[in-house]
Amino acid sequence: MGAPRSTMSESTDEQSLNSNAVAWLICSGVSLLANTWGILSVSAKQKKWKPLEFLICTLAGTHILNVAIPITMYSVIQLRRQHSDYEWNEGLCKVFVSTFYTLTLVTCFSVTSLSYHRMWMVRWPVNYRLSNTKKQAVHTVMGIWMVSFILSTLPAVGWHDTTERFYAKDCRFIVTEIGLGFGVCFLLLISGSVVMGVVCIVITLFQTFTVHAGDNDNKNKFNVPTIVVEDAQGNRRSSIDGSEPLKTSLQITYLISGMVFIYDFLTGFPILVVSFASLKYDTSYSWMVLCFLWCSIVQSILLPLFLWACDRYRANVKSVWEKCVAIMSNDDTDEENNQDGAIHPESFYERPYEYNCTPEILTVDRIAKYDFSVLERGVPQVYPMREMHEDKMHYLQMLRQTRISKLPAK
Repeated sequence: MGAPRSTMSESTDEQSLNSNAVAWLICSGVSLLANTWGILSVSAKQKKWKPLEFLICTLAGTHILNVAIPITMYSVIQLRRQHSDYEWNEGLCKVFVSTFYTLTLVTCFSVTSLSYHRMWMVRWPVNYRLSNTKKQAVHTVMGIWMVSFILSTLPAVGWHDTTERFYAKDCRFIVTEIGLGFGVCFLLLISGSVVMGVVCIVITLFQTFTVHAGDNDNKNKFNVPTIVVEDAQGNRRSSIDGSEPLKTSLQITYLISGMVFIYDFLTGFPILVVSFASLKYDTSYSWMVLCFLWCSIVQSILLPLFLWACDRYRANVKSVWEKCVAIMSNDDTDEENNQDGAIHPESFYERPYEYNCTPEILTVDRIAKYDFSVLERGVPQVYPMREMHEDKMHYLQMLRQTRISKLPAK
């Protein structure tokens, strides 16, 4: 490790940490309440959960855990050390390091996942809606937590510098104090996540501006109609969401873009700089600890501000209260029968031997404007039947022979 510092320097560092402990606790409480309100607000404004909203709420939940466990733990222990002879021990320090780095990596990866999903939705809208994006979002979150937890738990089980252990005196959690191997892995993961997030959001913005600045043919190319498959009794069996309205699309794109850039430049890059400096000079200072903790708190307060600034996710007190009542009464059910919001070819073949001669109806909103050549790979051929002028919907009839002829071979 680096050269030992003087007792006076250590005393000054300790005073600077103690003077910030109360502020950390206050900001943590504000962040916890704000992120809880953000989750309830998003839930109250959405009748149907979508992958993007799921990822946003997951990010808010990560912030709640971050300020409730490691930040609060560090602040309380610093205050106790200031007013008594209480000290860090090995168990507490390992728990703090594991939870802090786990939640830091989860936050960074979640922001990158948001930018990736937005890029996918804007750049390849048909493929996005035909894919089981909800299931993929859940798998993404599970993978993020698994990778982050495994890497961040390794220092607690022995992957650290054994010459001077990070928990031997106080709790020195800067990466250089833990070990070179962990520090390099942490730097690579954070830097890769930041770069990927920026690249994805740049592609999203370029695609958005290109489409809206192009001609009508170019715009229709990236528009997807709303499709609803109903049976003979009018019961909805499957559906695919159409393209978002222009105002909504721009709001969400600007929201995710702002989140990615602010997160990366106010939190991602400072943490990278501090970690790299600590590894390069093989020492840690109190300002590095302050940077790590304040960056974590700032990023946890940013998300509720972004959600409040976006009209799509800004809910009033009445809506949030009604949502809470619905959750408590277990009466919050999804209106859609298909939870993934996509049409799968198998949905046309359920109960193949129970159909009568009455044709099924495929309802398509303004289908005449769109090119469905891409969709024909996963949807059986449909034939126009009649147009209803009253509701401006086109009804397409799927012939029974077509449905049976496309049954998968046994």
